[in-house]
Amino acid sequence: MKIELTLDANTIYNKEFSGTNPGYDALQVDAFLDTIIEDYEKMKNYIIESEKTIDELTKKNTYLSQELDEVQTENATLKQKLSGIEANSDTSLNNLELLKRISSLEKALKKVGINPNNI
Repeated sequence: MKIELTLDANTIYNKEFSGTNPGYDALQVDAFLDTIIEDYEKMKNYIIESEKTIDELTKKNTYLSQELDEVQTENATLKQKLSGIEANSDTSLNNLELLKRISSLEKALKKVGINPNNI
């Protein structure tokens, strides 16, 4: 949300009013003060909106941080569980070869006429 202020510090500091006897023109001063008040109200609203946005983003950040912690914990747990599989990859291949061999032997027994389930 971009805010466009009418005044800046230099404009306020260097503002000159035409003088009347005695003092300044009250209407000019009132108009200038009204402009300052409008700018202050704009800034107040901008600050309120900014604080709301900061609160929302802080809550979202907290939520996402908690989610990240949970995912990282779950990831570490899964890595630990899977680390054993890598070490046993040779064993898994050996088991697969044994299953293939058993299957081929069962087929050979069936060809001969023997039911491998009755052995």
